[in-house]
Amino acid sequence: MTQEDEKDTYDNEIIELFRSHSGAMLGSLKRRGIPHPLAEEIVNDAFAAARRNWSKIRTGSPLAYAYKVATNLCAHHWVATAKAPRQEPWPETELGDGRDDYSAIIDSLTVAAAMKSLSPRLQEVIELRFIKQLSVRETAEELGISEGTVKGYTSDAVKQLRPQLSQGHAEGWEEER
Repeated sequence: MTQEDEKDTYDNEIIELFRSHSGAMLGSLKRRGIPHPLAEEIVNDAFAAARRNWSKIRTGSPLAYAYKVATNLCAHHWVATAKAPRQEPWPETELGDGRDDYSAIIDSLTVAAAMKSLSPRLQEVIELRFIKQLSVRETAEELGISEGTVKGYTSDAVKQLRPQLSQGHAEGWEEER
């Protein structure tokens, strides 16, 4: 069997496993209290991890491996949620541009409403990059992903947010390259 044939076989096997079990895994995650969009992302990530390691796990218990990955991703979500500081509903802001606190509150609410349209992963990246002002490297380390993935997520999020925010709001949302 050639490498290309082996790759096709592996792809077909993981696709079949995904089709057979992703719904049950999604339901399991939702019953654990994971929000639906995040649960979908975790399911996809779990099966992607299974595919990356397919040659090692295919003769064992690949479904158990996928569930273990999903469990670990859930644990990461709950730990990150528990560590996240509670945000004050009306954060104090220092505006040097002549606007009053009321304008800052409007800006904050507008951005918060727009952020709700993003997937949980994109929200997390935007929060770390722009609200907590972490660098690309720090964000990548915090999330356990590559710097390139952080840049891609940032770009995707900014593209999704830009139309929702007025010109005045979007000026501070330029992505770092």
